[in-house]
Amino acid sequence: MKKLFLGIFLILILAVGTFLFVENRGTTKISTKYDDFNFITEDRDIDKDDFCIEDGMIYLSYDYIKKYLDKNISYDKSTDEVKLKNDHANKILKINEYKAKFNNGEIDLRSPVIKKNGKIMLPIEAFIYDYDVNLRYNKDIRLLLLDYKDKEYNLTKTKKETLLREDSSKRSPIIKKLPEKEELYVYGEKGNSYKVRMVEGYVGYVSKEDVDENFEKKVLKTSNKNISTDLINLTWDYTYAEHSDKKIESIKNINGLDVIIPTWFSIRNENGDMIDRGNQNYIKKYNEMGVDVWAYLDNSFDPDITHKALSNKETRKKIINKTLELCNKYNMKGINIDFEHTYVDDRDNITAFVEELRESAGDNFIITVDVTPQISSDVTKEPYDRKALSEISDYIVVMAYDQHWASSNESGSVAQYKWVEGSINVLFKNIPNKKMILGVPLYTRLWKESGGKVTSKTISMDDVANLIASKDLKPTWDKESQQNYIEYEENGSTYKIWIEDANSIEKKVSLVNKYNLAGVGSWRLGFETNNIWDVISKELDKTNKNWQFRFISIELRCI
Repeated sequence: MKKLFLGIFLILILAVGTFLFVENRGTTKISTKYDDFNFITEDRDIDKDDFCIEDGMIYLSYDYIKKYLDKNISYDKSTDEVKLKNDHANKILKINEYKAKFNNGEIDLRSPVIKKNGKIMLPIEAFIYDYDVNLRYNKDIRLLLLDYKDKEYNLTKTKKETLLREDSSKRSPIIKKLPEKEELYVYGEKGNSYKVRMVEGYVGYVSKEDVDENFEKKVLKTSNKNISTDLINLTWDYTYAEHSDKKIESIKNINGLDVIIPTWFSIRNENGDMIDRGNQNYIKKYNEMGVDVWAYLDNSFDPDITHKALSNKETRKKIINKTLELCNKYNMKGINIDFEHTYVDDRDNITAFVEELRESAGDNFIITVDVTPQISSDVTKEPYDRKALSEISDYIVVMAYDQHWASSNESGSVAQYKWVEGSINVLFKNIPNKKMILGVPLYTRLWKESGGKVTSKTISMDDVANLIASKDLKPTWDKESQQNYIEYEENGSTYKIWIEDANSIEKKVSLVNKYNLAGVGSWRLGFETNNIWDVISKELDKTNKNWQFRFISIELRCI
């Protein structure tokens, strides 16, 4: 009997020893918890039945929304209708219907409410922006994250390399090896571990001794405080000479215009010297009409000047100081940065310039940056770090024109509708919709095809109208470009125009409404017909007055 007890005792000792050994050393087993597409709200892994992807659209369940976002959402079983009532509007979305009721009107949906596995599922674009949340998708790890805005978080950093585990025990599988200084949100503690979440990633546990216990308090903010709740209607006034008194006297009120940007300031040379074409009376005139005047700074569209000036920190400082001096001189509270024809190698220099401008100007100064549509799938081969610029600046102006530029080897539209829309969607990856201003052209090009060669010249809307009248041409509607089109033969040459007019501008500005963008910018004053401002103003009014579905990013649709 003693031998039996001794044997049992030894087994117990061995088991305890093994447990302590494993517990102390920890398992090396790798977690499979996040191998698939996952959804995390704060520190909670959401049940996979409460989200899904259908036809590229992410859906969240009615049950999830009611539990975590809106306790007042309701479902009428007799009519198969989901009802939402909030500060934005009253909405009624019927299952499998592509139209929804909005206040007293009706709107179109790209994706309807559906039923799946016995649950009612709502497309995120139909409701998510009605709530004070921040929704992001990390494509690299296929993880959807939802955090609450204006909530105070405890933020810490790892003091050394450590392991993120599924649970507090060292026997728990390893989710990820974390490097030193990895930022983590802290949600609680369990034994000798903290429950944490990577800022852009997984939830798990880390050892207390491996993180800084002097937590930083952080509140999520979605945007710079300068972002307006109203849509912006801005235009550029192209001038590379000082405005004469006669020209200033001829300034007329423009319906719906909020901001005008005269092209006054340029970087003159590699030393950072500046060109000033400003006029106080010009600003006074527009201010009297209720129009803000923002500063403008270009790089003289010279890549070599840009490289030499911006690659030197002291030269950047010189340019910034002079720019802010000029802004103060003319009492301008905002600026538009237009650096074009730059080397790809200078993308970080441009970002550094804007960042240093922000630091010098302060948070109350409005900074906008012009960028081109993205061409390359590799953003490092693009001239702008659009994500970084959008985080620094208040607005990004997308120059959605020159699809076919002056020296193109083929005729084509300056900005066909589907190209503009596609450009917007691609840029959602790096630019939030409420920081994106859509740039539209008020000009077009007259293309000449002769002897196998293609040439073009820029012409105004009035020029096109006069040409049509003089030659008795009849424009036809081009469905692909969503523009009126004319073509004629003369002296052995073929002439083509994809016309920018009230019809095409209305189509493009409607994208501000469709994607809930920050507004529209038009290039440039003087190319337009008089009715264009009424068209732009009318389209923007639709967005100001009506609720429209908003889109998070193209990444949320292409998983």
